[in-house]
Amino acid sequence: MTSQDDRAIYEGLLTAIVDQRLPPGTRLNELELTRIYACGRRQTETALMRLHFEGLVEFAPRRGAFVSSPDEAQARAIFAARKVIEAGIIEAVAARASGADFRRLDQNVADEAVMRQAGRVREAIKLSGTFHLLLAEICGNPILLAQLRQLVARTSLVVSLYENQAVMSCWHDDHRVLVKHLREHKIAAAARLMHKHIDELEESLDFKRKADGRTKLRAILGETVAAGRAA
Repeated sequence: MTSQDDRAIYEGLLTAIVDQRLPPGTRLNELELTRIYACGRRQTETALMRLHFEGLVEFAPRRGAFVSSPDEAQARAIFAARKVIEAGIIEAVAARASGADFRRLDQNVADEAVMRQAGRVREAIKLSGTFHLLLAEICGNPILLAQLRQLVARTSLVVSLYENQAVMSCWHDDHRVLVKHLREHKIAAAARLMHKHIDELEESLDFKRKADGRTKLRAILGETVAAGRAA
């Protein structure tokens, strides 16, 4: 059973990784984390082990914990898993989505477009991931949602590590068209578009890029933690 401190550290690190504020290769110094979150070593270790189990943190002998740096084979396995899972999600959404569900999807698509037009790349990427999670919520299967949540988080790591700024081919209007297909119950067309959408993201990546790993934990996490306590 996890404590409130465990969850706070876990959620804080998870959010920072998904938002691409903690890039692959960042060292997660346990002592520094205990100071940032004002918690014990055991709580920090529990949170890191949970993130390790989910593929977001890796341990190096005698060096400690680091934000995972998926290699090309791992990245391609993540995309392959997403294509299988999200094809099933599409079918379930088409069968059960309501008007309220479509309004949520429409709002997400509109918000992402605003972020892209404003040049706010990180916010747009986060909203793009949220779109896929919204579909998983609408499908009504909590197991699929949990699995996709982990895969989306790991995709964020892959994109952070290998993103090719010169391409960004995944940033077509696929989400809006996908919602249109679902509204019209064009399930096969929606599934094909989802498959293509994930393929294009994978193909846009530059697997020659390497992680930096020089991010300062306190600079990224400290302000967020302080704001949370003040609230």
